[in-house]
Amino acid sequence: MLRIFLKRIVLGIFVCLLSPVIVLTRMACFIGLEDVFATCAMALGLIPGKTGSYSRLAFYKGTVSRISSDVFIGFCSFISKRSAEIGSNVTIGAFSIIGSAVIGDDVLISSRVSIMSGKKQHGDLNGNSDPSRSPRYERISIGAGSWIGENAVVMAEVGEKCIVSAGSVVTRKMPDNCLAVGNPARPLKRSEGDSM
Repeated sequence: MLRIFLKRIVLGIFVCLLSPVIVLTRMACFIGLEDVFATCAMALGLIPGKTGSYSRLAFYKGTVSRISSDVFIGFCSFISKRSAEIGSNVTIGAFSIIGSAVIGDDVLISSRVSIMSGKKQHGDLNGNSDPSRSPRYERISIGAGSWIGENAVVMAEVGEKCIVSAGSVVTRKMPDNCLAVGNPARPLKRSEGDSM
């Protein structure tokens, strides 16, 4: 209990220290300069160690839709969309990018994971992209208790208590309690003995 209390105090100190950056970012976003958010998020991603994780978390506490106070965000990882929502006890490994996502409680995200803002943010499925057309962002959800393996790319919803294997590319919705494998990922039923 004391450890949680001390972590909250440290996080509060970091929120105070970063308040000028948070206020600047919120003002810039209010007038339509969304790039300021992404720039600050990427810059804070470069701070190593616990100092960096607390800095990133403090910044996101003041700028994204919702983020729990016990989230760990690794080195060079950042959230690219302010609409992100991240539940409690979530770990985001190093060099990961989180787009417009709703991440449930107790989710483990390995290093070099990309959770995109849907499949069509860079054009349609046929590879036709019109540079004059605005990107289409979708909110992707990752169910509670899921684990996303090293270097996975997630473009569609992942159910609760799923395992997305390393290097997999999720292009369609994965049901609860499945093992998502391959490129494109296909769901396999998990047996009772499978552990995370």
